[in-house]
Amino acid sequence: MSFLAPWFLVGALAVGMPILFHLIRRTIREKQPFSSLMFLLPTPPRITRQSRLENLLLLLFRCLVIGLLALAFARPFIQKPIANDPASDSARQRVVLIDISASMRREDLWAQAVGRAEQVIASSAPGDIVALSTYDRATHPVVTLEQSKTLSPTERRNTLRQALSTLKPGWGNAHLGSALLGVSEGFDTSGTGVDSRPGMHQIILISDLADGSSLAGLQGHEWPKGLEVLPQPVRVKHPTNVGLMLLPEHGDEESRDGTALRFRVTNSSDAQREQFRLRVQGGASNTPPILDLYVPPGQTRVLSARIASGKVAELRLEGDDADFDNTVRWLPPLQERVTILYLGNDAEADPNQSAYYLQRAFTSTRHRALELRVRKPTEALAASDLADVSLIIASSELSTATASSLRMAIESGRTLLLSLPNASAETRSGLGTLLNSGGVRLSEALKRNFSLFGQIDFTHPLFTPFADARFNDFTKIHFWKHRLLLAEGLPPTTRIVASFDDESPALLEIGIGKGSVLILTAGWQPADGQLALSTKFVPLLYSILERSRPSGSSLDQFFVGDALPLSGQTTNGLRTVRKPDGSEIKVDAQPNFSGTDIPGIYTLLESGVRMAVNVPPEESRTTPLTLDQLEKLGLPLEKHVDPKVAELSKEQKRVLASVELEGRQKLWRWLIVAGFLFVILETWLAGRLVQPRTADPLPSSP
Repeated sequence: MSFLAPWFLVGALAVGMPILFHLIRRTIREKQPFSSLMFLLPTPPRITRQSRLENLLLLLFRCLVIGLLALAFARPFIQKPIANDPASDSARQRVVLIDISASMRREDLWAQAVGRAEQVIASSAPGDIVALSTYDRATHPVVTLEQSKTLSPTERRNTLRQALSTLKPGWGNAHLGSALLGVSEGFDTSGTGVDSRPGMHQIILISDLADGSSLAGLQGHEWPKGLEVLPQPVRVKHPTNVGLMLLPEHGDEESRDGTALRFRVTNSSDAQREQFRLRVQGGASNTPPILDLYVPPGQTRVLSARIASGKVAELRLEGDDADFDNTVRWLPPLQERVTILYLGNDAEADPNQSAYYLQRAFTSTRHRALELRVRKPTEALAASDLADVSLIIASSELSTATASSLRMAIESGRTLLLSLPNASAETRSGLGTLLNSGGVRLSEALKRNFSLFGQIDFTHPLFTPFADARFNDFTKIHFWKHRLLLAEGLPPTTRIVASFDDESPALLEIGIGKGSVLILTAGWQPADGQLALSTKFVPLLYSILERSRPSGSSLDQFFVGDALPLSGQTTNGLRTVRKPDGSEIKVDAQPNFSGTDIPGIYTLLESGVRMAVNVPPEESRTTPLTLDQLEKLGLPLEKHVDPKVAELSKEQKRVLASVELEGRQKLWRWLIVAGFLFVILETWLAGRLVQPRTADPLPSSP
């Protein structure tokens, strides 16, 4: 038994008072009636025998009352051991989150990370639920919390250690923000009360905390209650790291002497070296094989090297303490093929028609081959005509059959740019079939000298490239005529992107299934206005084209984790990709290959296409983040306190637990009740003992 206020037990010494009163009693208890003694002085009786205790039962009752009161004030409770049940809500949940990005390949960082993880596993209490996850570009659960709950403490430690021994760092870039958010959402918060106490959910973050880590999503995130992030940073002895990165091509690098590659060399701010050498393999005859570089700490240098035509280039940096990111490979970029379907009756060589300006706007480059496929709007469209089309453009009246075919293509994800040629009944009918709406209201706008763009939604993706104040002036584009399309009869997914100065819609976007229709109420040919002659026409067309194409990686450069485009012939419906380590992977009929987990040259065997994959440049930024930077992002970091304060905190937790336990038991109430019962018994017994004996009656006188 324990006591909250043990000093009140000192009051139990008062039990000696009844004993003392019994021993020092000076007068006899019984009195004998006698004749008048008023003229005699009272004389205490002389006690000739030794004092002794009398009425032991009465004395016992009085001592028990005092003892029970002392015990009640001491607040007793029965101490019970708290068993750590792994499946209970009060068990602490811990996730060991280890960074396996490319920067963890430096020196002995991985050995340090494994050692830190083993310490966490060994120091965890038997009741702790411990999980293990890794992260680079994505988060990879190794041992989940649900799996850990089903294991005994010994099995849990063995499973975690075995899983830890199979891990190794990869080549991807670190997305720290998404990893922390994903792990925090995986905690079991179904319990009540104890789950909100600090430290009940812990993320032990083991990483080099490189500055290149992506922290997206951390700012302003609302973290679960009771969550703590415990960073366990690992450090290198030699911090010098120089990053090598190829810069995007400008388009004019190709010449008879080869391709000019521009690259950037960045030295870390805490570096201890500044002299380096760059070895160029596959360079042109006028490019030296070794370039001497001087890059002070924290500085950046942009240089160029010319690569022989058709050669595979490899740039290797020498003199760096960490060589995981010192090699960059380059191959001539793939030429992307983009097909645009145009429906119209125009003559392509007539400068007064719409097709004339489209042919000159969509020009092929070394990186992209654009094909403008022209069809009559009255011709039936086969499935093969729309299979490889990225964008559909129409500037003529659409027949009912053509409009139905286009609607099916749009529902599957295609984009249609429709320029209304007039307000005829045929145009209204084709537009109604396309939009599946019979209430389309279309008419010619009132004739004016010219109309201008009035309102433009620059937050829309089509006009985002023009949002800058240097490019958002559309007032120089005059329109001689346009159509008036009322939005009341259009589907509810309609959005007015731009309007004329008479407040009538100029460009509308209507979502249909997975795709969309862009309706331009005026044409771009000279008869309708000056749009095709303005500097905004070509950028606007390319903005529409980029919006209509599925997003993917750039074909200039690929990094570890990017998806490689697959095309060309197959063998039995499969394609074979050879990785840089020589292994081959069979891929079914899918547009991309997502298994780029190591840097090097990937080869598509059926077509012979080769693609270079490099280490993400963000991993070269290895300067460590400070805990202050993480705390400013709102991370619930563990509060580091003085050991004395920590010991005090443990004592406070013990006292609070004792108070809670005593409050549930409330033994003092029963002690008070028992005390009252003994008081009643003592009162009754004392009353019986002090009752005077009945005196014998005196004889009456005769």
